[in-house]
Amino acid sequence: MTWEVAAATQGTADWLFSISDGRGLPSLDGLVAVEDYDRSGRPPEEVAIMEKAQSYGARAVFFEAERHGRAPVPQAFIYDASDDLDDNSFAELHKRLWSWGGVPLVYRTVPGCIQLFRCAHEPDFAGADDVLICKPIRTLLIGAKIAAQDVWWDAARIQNGTIWDDPGACKLMLSAQKAAHRTLVEEVRALAKQLTEQELLTPRLRRRLLILSLLIAYLEERSVLLPADFARAREGASRFFEVLGDGAALVSLLEALEERFNGHVFKLTDEERAALAVSTELTSYARLVEGYEDSTGQLSLWRLYSFRDLPVELISNIYQLFVKDASSSIYTPPALVRLMLEETLSWDRLDKLMAGDGVILDPACGSGVFLVEAYRRLVLHWRWRHDWERPGIDELHPLLQRVHGIDLEDGAVELAAFSLCLSLCDALQPEEIRSSVKLFPPLADVTLHHSCFFDAKAKGLVKAPVAAIVGNPPFESSLATDGSKRSYAAYTKVHGALADKQLAYLFLHDAMEMLAPNGVLAMVEPSGFLYNQHALAFRRTFFARWRVREVLDFVSVRGLFKKGEADPKIVVVIAEAEKPGPNSRLLHAVFRRNGRATAEQGFDIDYYDLHWLKNEDAERSRDIWRANLLGGSRVHDLIKRLRGYPTLRDFAAERGWDFGEGYIAGLKGISRPADHLIGKPLLPTEALSEAGIDVEAFETVPNRPIKDTKTAARFTSPFLLIKENEDLHHAMWTGHYLTYKHRILGFAADQTDKEQLAAIEAWLRREQTVLRAYVAGISASLFVQRATAILGADILALPYPEDENLDLSQNERIIAEDIVSYQREFIRLGTAAPVMQAAPAEALDGFDEVFTNQINAIYSRNPLRTLQFQHWSGAICKAYAFGDGAIDWSGADELRDRLDALLHERRSSGLTVTRITRIYDKGFVFLLKPDRHRFWTRSIALRDADDVLADLRAQGF
Repeated sequence: MTWEVAAATQGTADWLFSISDGRGLPSLDGLVAVEDYDRSGRPPEEVAIMEKAQSYGARAVFFEAERHGRAPVPQAFIYDASDDLDDNSFAELHKRLWSWGGVPLVYRTVPGCIQLFRCAHEPDFAGADDVLICKPIRTLLIGAKIAAQDVWWDAARIQNGTIWDDPGACKLMLSAQKAAHRTLVEEVRALAKQLTEQELLTPRLRRRLLILSLLIAYLEERSVLLPADFARAREGASRFFEVLGDGAALVSLLEALEERFNGHVFKLTDEERAALAVSTELTSYARLVEGYEDSTGQLSLWRLYSFRDLPVELISNIYQLFVKDASSSIYTPPALVRLMLEETLSWDRLDKLMAGDGVILDPACGSGVFLVEAYRRLVLHWRWRHDWERPGIDELHPLLQRVHGIDLEDGAVELAAFSLCLSLCDALQPEEIRSSVKLFPPLADVTLHHSCFFDAKAKGLVKAPVAAIVGNPPFESSLATDGSKRSYAAYTKVHGALADKQLAYLFLHDAMEMLAPNGVLAMVEPSGFLYNQHALAFRRTFFARWRVREVLDFVSVRGLFKKGEADPKIVVVIAEAEKPGPNSRLLHAVFRRNGRATAEQGFDIDYYDLHWLKNEDAERSRDIWRANLLGGSRVHDLIKRLRGYPTLRDFAAERGWDFGEGYIAGLKGISRPADHLIGKPLLPTEALSEAGIDVEAFETVPNRPIKDTKTAARFTSPFLLIKENEDLHHAMWTGHYLTYKHRILGFAADQTDKEQLAAIEAWLRREQTVLRAYVAGISASLFVQRATAILGADILALPYPEDENLDLSQNERIIAEDIVSYQREFIRLGTAAPVMQAAPAEALDGFDEVFTNQINAIYSRNPLRTLQFQHWSGAICKAYAFGDGAIDWSGADELRDRLDALLHERRSSGLTVTRITRIYDKGFVFLLKPDRHRFWTRSIALRDADDVLADLRAQGF
């Protein structure tokens, strides 16, 4: 075997230097010039980005290749220093691009070097004393050697997306916590807290003025509001903050804006008007708001961000802070909102929606983040269908009537109206807004309803047919409104109890009933919808009644939502309002924790995480979802077969052993008699490990309340202990009386069964790999509720045939070994997992052996042989031949061109090009995949072999 790595040369970045030295824009797949861009036939999302690039003066946009039918993703804007932007001007541009956040990278070519700026990390442009600075994160001089880890100069890795497989690149270039979309939310939260602590103005007025400050900052920076508008309210004023501290002037300004814009956005109540007119605190309030510095103390809040460039959905997320309790409000990442809308409102579906009178509804709209994105998509669709004209107010108002929202919380409707009015402004040019009269239509009680969703449904508040429902309902196991209680009663009457009285499930159930025939829904749900066995009955009913099209699984993505200190795991259910057919299938898409997802830049998914299921299997199986999380159908087959054996519970019960968890400590006032525990030797849970029992760590049970005491027999030797941990740490104890707590499960037997206990302990050690894999496949706790902890029920469910023979095939052992060695950590750590490092040579050898063995079990007469492979930018191309074929890799670039040609041929036939590609050319088979170990494990070799065999059969080979 030969490992080929192309030498790192300046040629890797030649695509950039060709711009800086005047050779012009190179011809590269994914690199699109802004000048003379042809919109015809291009995806609407791409056109929108190209228009943004033009508005920001970019020379070109670099797109990552499309995957699985989704539009190409913009990764970088390209600038040329010859475009009359000096360093000061470029620093201002950097601030604007950072505030927008639409591309993570910006390249600037200057004579003799290339500058790289980041737009999804901290604000590098922020200098001292409110001065902006031009500060690239990396600079490449002409002729300089490029280090192997500097993947951001490599066009191929940008185009195929493998740049974000590199943990170093992700750490340097992406950070959700430091990028504009998260920091602004946190800065406004901190400012609101500071205003509250100062007790300036009443709470409602304090909140309202801060919201209006954000809105007016947006309008002011977009030149919708001019100095003359502020001067009319207060003589000599040219900026909003010169008006904010003057009560009479502020009232005058807001009344003028309400008269001009309408929609009750700027309208004051009589009480608010009177309070502002006589307030002595307003000057202090204005001074604090205007002078607030960001957490670094570098720039004021209003100088750090370019409000005219902030996405409207981000401002809507800021408003979410003001809905009820800011500490428990949910920040919905814009990337997730966009994904859900893309999956739900395809351009073809929007054609049908606009041909009728259907509307889009968010039944728990909060500040309107989903409605804002739905409206943006409607506007983009209108432009696409009208040859990219820009809609006027007469076209935008009817589109606004297509989005409806319902929310129970005080102020939510007001905030959603703010958000949608901003979206309306975003679709217009400043001069159109300035010249408009009564721009904002009234939305409250027209398209936005302050109501309990269940009451709104019962009363028919939404009159138009509901063609689509999107949203993120509350995750609560309580029914706080009369409407929800009535709906719950109606549900239980037909279907029985609802799991955990989970309000999100009730929203899902009732929302589907609200859809017009063939309507579509995309709703965020707790991960328990798939992984909680208590939800099995609800899930089965739902799958039997409705055509579930997709389930997007984000269990592996940590920190997607933050609600207080909690980190709820979620899935997204996408379903259509029709009964599933006998051959219906659904897609279970498992998203992984990678650099882009962690930074909230978007969500990647690879071929191996797309699992198509028969509807009936999804309805009936309890293990299929977790099996897909761990690898797919072969994992499911293994779990299903092992479930057929008798269990440890069966074996222990048959022999009359005392088995179960140890005692549970109680709270003050909650205790039971525990003479058999107090003062007795105690094995701390952490003292049972891979090495067995640590006798040096023994303690004594303290004289404190004990809630669940168990029996003395449970702690009398001999017994076998198994820790409730994914690695099933276990040991046998034959010594003195020894207690333990409830995170350890014990099997206590008579002395006559001592040898049987020892035999089980030896068997657990011998079969530990497959048993650990099995627990990972059945545990309701692991990955979803706890990182490494399992339940006692999982241990009791371990298969234990009386002859101790699990009859495992070699392939089944490969599956189990990969689950334990790689998949468990991959679920928890994503890109940071060891399996996301570059594939080592021994892994590639192991892949080849398994892959060829599987193929040759069928094609033994002319066996498949492993040939030398090639390692390109972020990718490995493995080559195989039936018979005596050979490949001359000396012309690797020419061969790559040949493979590209084959890919283009496939593309024209309707197949989607992805990062995982199988190519067949006469007697040769090529596998082209990213170079991360994850794509070259032995279990993936089994899946690749299954796919290749299916392809060969289809080709008549």
